[in-house]
Amino acid sequence: MCRRFSNALTTQAMRQHFGVTGPAPDWLPSWNVAPGQPAPVLCRVPSGSGARLDLMLWGLVPHWARDMTRQAINARAETIATSGMFRAAFRARRCLVPATACYLWPTGRTPRLARCPWALTTPDRQPMTLAAIWDNWEYQGDILHSFAIITTESYSSVRPVQDRMPVLIAPDDRRGWLYETPDNATRFLMPCDPDNVTLFPVGPAVNDPTRNGPHLLDPAQSIDK
Repeated sequence: MCRRFSNALTTQAMRQHFGVTGPAPDWLPSWNVAPGQPAPVLCRVPSGSGARLDLMLWGLVPHWARDMTRQAINARAETIATSGMFRAAFRARRCLVPATACYLWPTGRTPRLARCPWALTTPDRQPMTLAAIWDNWEYQGDILHSFAIITTESYSSVRPVQDRMPVLIAPDDRRGWLYETPDNATRFLMPCDPDNVTLFPVGPAVNDPTRNGPHLLDPAQSIDK
């Protein structure tokens, strides 16, 4: 499960790094994006080239919902193409969530990890993109844009901490995820190459969604046993 992530990029940095076209919303870098908060999302554009950048609420509300009680922060890769809640968005509204880190909390099976959140980043700390889907929900003339991050089974080096991890879309596959047909897009729903990520423990401050700042990604000095 992905319950928290960091996006320490400015709007201008995202525009340059991801080839954003058109207007883009203002975004203050955040090292602790939590469910229920807005976050930048990359979506396809009608021209079929590049991507637009929108702010959407983390917690997908499907367009057919009667109210906002159904909010999904994650969608499982194994069932997203067939799930009644997610399949329409998977077919027509795939997107990418820019991130500089994802936080994982241990499942509790390993006692020495029980109190320690972990950060998942690229080895060179380059921006990542998380596979996601989005939808529109309308209520009394107002439209809510919201998204869910797709997760898959973790690979062996991450599994001792958490058995689920976000689907990471490699730079060369970003356009394919946004623009290819649903049948072709399913090939991207796999765990990434373990050599493309690194995992390290961080301090407990990230547990509090009101805490923020680059210090949240400082490696923890020790792990309680």
